[in-house]
Amino acid sequence: MSDSSKRMANPEDVEHLAKLFDGKGHMRDKLDEAFTRASRLGVTDKLAALKPMRNWTDDTAVDLRRRAAILRADKGDPKAAALYAGFTPEELKGANLPPDAMLIANASVANGDKFDTKWLERQNGETLSDWIQRIKGDAVAKVTGDKNLGEVVGDYIELTAMVSTVPQAFKMTVVGTLHLIKHFKSLKLAPGRVEFLKAPGTTLAQLLKGQASSRLIPARVKALAASIGSRTPAPILDALTGKDSLAALSGRQWAWEANLLKVGKNAGALSRATGASRLSAFASGAGTALRTAGWWRAAGVGGSAVSTVIGAVDLVQEGNPVDAFKRDKAGYVAKVSGVAFNASLTAAMVAPNPVTIGAAVVTGAVYGVATIVDNWDTVKKFPGKVADAGAWAGKKISEGAGKIADGAKALGSALNPFD
Repeated sequence: MSDSSKRMANPEDVEHLAKLFDGKGHMRDKLDEAFTRASRLGVTDKLAALKPMRNWTDDTAVDLRRRAAILRADKGDPKAAALYAGFTPEELKGANLPPDAMLIANASVANGDKFDTKWLERQNGETLSDWIQRIKGDAVAKVTGDKNLGEVVGDYIELTAMVSTVPQAFKMTVVGTLHLIKHFKSLKLAPGRVEFLKAPGTTLAQLLKGQASSRLIPARVKALAASIGSRTPAPILDALTGKDSLAALSGRQWAWEANLLKVGKNAGALSRATGASRLSAFASGAGTALRTAGWWRAAGVGGSAVSTVIGAVDLVQEGNPVDAFKRDKAGYVAKVSGVAFNASLTAAMVAPNPVTIGAAVVTGAVYGVATIVDNWDTVKKFPGKVADAGAWAGKKISEGAGKIADGAKALGSALNPFD
């Protein structure tokens, strides 16, 4: 592959050729169909000579796609290394590929005759997110020549992700449980004055409007937040926290209690009643729901929904659920519960009620525990790896200082006319 004459082809043509081998309705499918029919007729032995072709078509298609990826790397395509690893263009649509790690990865692909590219290949059951996280650490190992340092970087990224997500899950579990208890107590003691549930992530809105009732928040913080809110122009405050007057469309007093689906539906119905078209009514309903939510709540819904989609795509890339669970029990449970938690959290943000908040509480607890179990070995080994990396760094600094001293001596000797 180092011969430049092998790099004159068009990568799209090479990928099309690979598709003719293993694409839908092409050679591999036709071979499978032939063997299926032969099995039904009891004449599979007649096709024995063709059996090696099934693996050959798979291997050839993979090889062709890797060659196409090398051509793309030569041309500076940022997705070249991911394609070389074995991901499809469909899996890479909208993917956020880290430029620092991809720069090293693409350089390795473009110079495959000088660098080992085995580290880039997609491992069995590895999702795009898993691959990106792994190569960040591996890229450091390739640059520094120290495998342990690469593991430290990879573990740090993994632990940082855990620290940023697990507390949120446990917080939802604790706060959500407290709100549910308060809700059902009010329902039992005073049926006419039910304690409405608020959407997760709207505590700041309550604080700014002087309606925070949590005992966990100091009185000084409440007073300061209410003071800031009172001095904030009403249009700005409503844009950030949600317009309370619109919450009445779902039978609620405050925006953070409102079911956004009901608000949108009722606003759309009112528009239709005044003669608006279906499209106009939908736009009116969606706009009203957004104004009721406010920027903070809408951003939370959007972020949680995106996390749900990304997690679901990861699960699909894992392949057969049974096989994925066998490969990594704790890891797979953490991913499944993560998708469930983000989905239920999204639902609770949109329509806060005992069912959606209860689902977020349960899935949050499972997700938090499963993630800690999945990363426990990394947590235990991380301090030791950091110490080893520190020793390696100290050694390199010492070597560098020695070289600088030697260089200074040589320069001094060269400039000294009496030496």
